[in-house]
Amino acid sequence: MRGLIPLLPGLAILGVFFLVPMLELVRMSVLRHDPVQIFTAQLTLANYRRIFSDSFYITMVVTSLQVGLATTLAALLVGYPLAYYLTTIRGWERTLISAACLLPIFVTVVVGTLGWFIMFLPFGVTQRMLHALGLVDGPLRLLNTLEGLVAAMVFLEAPYAILILASSIQNVGQDKVNAARVLGASTAQIFRKIMIPLTMPAIVSSAVLVFSLSISSYLVPALITGGTLRLLPLAIFTYTTDVINWPFASALAVVLLVLVLGVTYTVTAVTNRLTARGKWQVV
Repeated sequence: MRGLIPLLPGLAILGVFFLVPMLELVRMSVLRHDPVQIFTAQLTLANYRRIFSDSFYITMVVTSLQVGLATTLAALLVGYPLAYYLTTIRGWERTLISAACLLPIFVTVVVGTLGWFIMFLPFGVTQRMLHALGLVDGPLRLLNTLEGLVAAMVFLEAPYAILILASSIQNVGQDKVNAARVLGASTAQIFRKIMIPLTMPAIVSSAVLVFSLSISSYLVPALITGGTLRLLPLAIFTYTTDVINWPFASALAVVLLVLVLGVTYTVTAVTNRLTARGKWQVV
C-alpha cells in the first residue's frame, strides 16, 4: 500500500478529469432526449438502437474506420523509412530533414489544412502540376473525397509517428545488425527479422496515436470535405451544437470511444502474437 501513496495524486487527477467525464458521457448516452429539457432522467437504449439499425449511421461508423485505418497505414509507410533515414545521417542534412518532417507540428492545424484545401482546389497548384506531367486531363476532384482527407491527415499526423519511430530505431544496437550481416543475412532479412521486431513497440505506439488522432479529428474533415463525408466527429458536433440532442451525441461519442479502444486492443494483441514479444529484446 505504501508504494501506491506517490501514485495517489496522479490517480486522483485521472479519476476527476478522465473517469468522471467518461462515466457521465455513458450515462448521458442512455438518457431520453427531450426537445424542451434537452434530456430526461428516463433510461433507454433507443439512441444505440437508432445508430445500429440505420444504414446512415452504420455507413458513418465504417467511413470513420476507413479514415483512421488508411491514415495510420499511410503514416507508418511514409514515416518508417524517413525515421530510419534520419538515424543514419548527421550534421546539417539531419537538421534540415528533421525540420522538414516536424514542420507540420509547428504550424497550426488550421493553417496546414487550409494549405491542403488550396492545393486541392479545382485548377489549383496540384492539378496544374499533374496536368503539366500529363497525368490528368480535366478538373481534379480531391476536395470532399476520402482520398483527399487521408492525404491531409497523413501530412498532419505522420510527424508524430516519425518522432516515436526515430527514437526507437536509433536505440537498436548496431552490433545486432553487424552480427546478422556476418552470418550472411540480407538487408531484407535484417529489416524483417531484426528491425521490425525490435521496433515493434514504437510501431504499435505510433499506430495507436495516429489512429486515435485521425479518427477523432473534427477540424480537418470539416475543412477538406465540407461536411459532405459522413464521419462520427462531425455528427457528434452537429448533434451537440445544432440539433441540441445531447443523449444521441453522447451515444455516438461512446461508439467512437469503443472503436478506438477496440482497434487499439486488436492491434496490440495481434502484433504481440506476430512478433512473439517477450522472446525479443524490447527497445
